[in-house]
Amino acid sequence: MQVLLGKPIMDQIVAGRLCFYRRPVPQVQLYTQGDWRQEINRFHRAQQISILELNTLYHRALNQVGEGVASIFLIHGMLLEDHDYVETVRGLINGQGVTAEYAVQMAEVSFSAAFSAMDSLYMQARAADIRDISRRMLRALMGGRQTLLMDEPAILVSDDYLPSEVMDFDQRHLLGLITRKGSLDSHTAMLVRAYHIPAIVEVPVLSRHEGRLALMDGYTGQVYIDPDQEQMDNLRELYQANGRPKSFSLAAR
Repeated sequence: MQVLLGKPIMDQIVAGRLCFYRRPVPQVQLYTQGDWRQEINRFHRAQQISILELNTLYHRALNQVGEGVASIFLIHGMLLEDHDYVETVRGLINGQGVTAEYAVQMAEVSFSAAFSAMDSLYMQARAADIRDISRRMLRALMGGRQTLLMDEPAILVSDDYLPSEVMDFDQRHLLGLITRKGSLDSHTAMLVRAYHIPAIVEVPVLSRHEGRLALMDGYTGQVYIDPDQEQMDNLRELYQANGRPKSFSLAAR
């Protein structure tokens, strides 16, 4: 057994197989083949579609977990309409003759880097929001959909998760979330807490751990790789003796 240490978000214990979530990387065309004005129009149509999607997410979260968390998606809508963001995209299309997709990608790189370089941890975490709205814009431009269905119960592992991804994961099979990076101050962390999803951030999980059985201890931030049944039983007894939850969420091995 190997024990990894991270920072817990939720005080929960869960066990299951590790499944690595790999975010698809869209392949975009660099230069437009037509009039740059058409690309500007495509950008604004995608912007309108994205804002409508965010409004739907806002009302869904509002009904499920309340205004405080739901407002994340209002913030995303404001970012999409931010003057500097919009003018950066328009300027790239008009000035360099690039496609709307490429301009959105370049704006994402520029704005997320600016947020990441700030001193405030809260502002650094906003870089994920920029990445999130940009991925949404690319899907609107390219006609794709966010499909995050899972075939079987699993603990998902990734470098980080975007707020919209938390809303789109298949909750029937999602046992927990582990990130190799991540932040306790991010909007993703807020959503995880609101929806009571077991989660631990900054865990040094390696690619060779994929498919292995893991036990997430949301009280200590420890992740046990390949625990045997005796070890899981011992941990259960320890937590019961100390007044911790009397049950684990255990997936089939």
